[in-house]
Amino acid sequence: MTASAGDADWVHDADWGLTSATADALTVDGDWVLADGPCSPRRYHLIGFFLVSNGRHIYVPLLQSSDASRADDLISSVPISASICASTQGIVLARAPWSSYYISTPISPKWTRIPHPMHSHPISIPVALVATGDAGHGDGFLIICSVPSADGPQGFYRFDIYESSSGKWRTGPDRFPTGEILPSSGVSCGSAVYFRTETPSVVSYDDAAGVARVLPPPPRCWGSEVQWELAVANGRLWCVCVRGRVVEVYQLGERDLWTMVGQSDAIDCSGDPPRPLRAQSAGLGVVLWTNGRLGRWDLEHGRAIQLCFGEAAPPPGSCAQYVPYCAELELRR
Repeated sequence: MTASAGDADWVHDADWGLTSATADALTVDGDWVLADGPCSPRRYHLIGFFLVSNGRHIYVPLLQSSDASRADDLISSVPISASICASTQGIVLARAPWSSYYISTPISPKWTRIPHPMHSHPISIPVALVATGDAGHGDGFLIICSVPSADGPQGFYRFDIYESSSGKWRTGPDRFPTGEILPSSGVSCGSAVYFRTETPSVVSYDDAAGVARVLPPPPRCWGSEVQWELAVANGRLWCVCVRGRVVEVYQLGERDLWTMVGQSDAIDCSGDPPRPLRAQSAGLGVVLWTNGRLGRWDLEHGRAIQLCFGEAAPPPGSCAQYVPYCAELELRR
């Protein structure tokens, strides 16, 4: 069952749940973090989210872009039993039972079925998309799936990769050990994909180099009371950590070191602590779920945009998946 964005009333509100001290509480560590990174072209922006909840799809616009009509068309035509699970640079992936995958690209917007992988895939395996081609132009892509080993020790994974240029699946490097990789945690940055694990740690696979790695998360993102997510901003990998009502943003740099690039303890919420959402954008911002609402926190300008739902937006988790939709920004006139 699908539902269009018209089934829910989302509006913008400049007074998202930040206290008046927000601007003073936002900190940025050094001007260098504002420079563009190598991962994605700057013209791509986070314009909304696909919300998949209880078998329904709803498009949640963050910006009133002309690409929103394509998002509505996508959710109204999702193949039967399929759910949108990943997106990058205007490319959207859906999957269904029996290892079925469907793709939509800006050049070929109608859903197209992908050949079945060589080995069966569980429906909930972590998956991420990589846009290929010159600076992300065109509709080339990789589908990268982290598949738990079925015939080896528990905690070992392999990567199955579908390459649009060849139209075939292939298998990445040998199996490698890691903690349980969490579904709906994958993001892409350049030719690499990153996933969170339950350990916690960050699993990275760079398809261009054919190398898989396990990285530690930022030092303050440990513990059962911490909510954390991966994001890509200005072409760099970020980790957004929420401890109570304190939000901290870290950026991965050289030698796999994390640097704090923003912090705020001015989140004003009377219920559950904020929860970060994975996102990908050309801007320096993170997205938080707070008390049934979504808001984008602009780290560069110290402000926020709130999205209000006609009914409470469900918290991110097993019953509600928020898939970020990043596309070229052409604002409506």
